[in-house]
Amino acid sequence: MAQDQTARIAALEARVDALSGTIKTVLTTLMLRGLLTKATVDQVLAETNAALGHGHAEGSAELDQIKNDLPTYMRAAMGPVPDEDDHDH
Repeated sequence: MAQDQTARIAALEARVDALSGTIKTVLTTLMLRGLLTKATVDQVLAETNAALGHGHAEGSAELDQIKNDLPTYMRAAMGPVPDEDDHDH
């Protein structure tokens, strides 16, 4: 029974990780295409957090992590940082 519970918890954690990654990618894509601003994303995350209500510290922590991870996702989506020494010759 404990092994079944451990497997279920691991599956739930994997699902949350997949959903979190998907949300970060979608938000990043929408921001890069100019359909969302950082302020709008912050507002969406704040409204989502408010909708969770009290007693969902883990959910709030995940939303904070999404907000904190977005700059890294943005940087990766934009490609490599331009090399100032590369002058195309």
